[in-house]
Amino acid sequence: MTLLKPLVPLACMAILGACATALTPDKSSVTRGKTIFAKECSACHGANGDGAGSASLGLGMTPPDLTGLTARNDGAFPRAFVQRFVLGQIEKEDPDAAMPEFGTVGLQHAAKDGAPAGEVTAEDMIALLDYIETIQK
Repeated sequence: MTLLKPLVPLACMAILGACATALTPDKSSVTRGKTIFAKECSACHGANGDGAGSASLGLGMTPPDLTGLTARNDGAFPRAFVQRFVLGQIEKEDPDAAMPEFGTVGLQHAAKDGAPAGEVTAEDMIALLDYIETIQK
């Protein structure tokens, strides 16, 4: 029994390490997400997600700095919230805000695997979220 006590913390660390590895976004998903971000989001949110895109100058307000989402949420990336916001499933504070509801208007980037342009596929949404998670400061 005393021999097992030192093994318990090691087993816990191994399990947690495996979970952390499983939570790391797939590189191809992040690459796809970066492409989607560049085509759909960067004009307003900036190439780096800092809210300084070229189209933001005419909006009357600065788009949010997406690189600070994790920092503003106690160190946890708010994945479900970001997804719901992007898709327009959360009521906006300003109904006239320039942020499109992509769940309604769709994504206009080049479609992958023959999917029609304008459709928001689960794969695209996961990829976009994976990429946005990687740009957190």
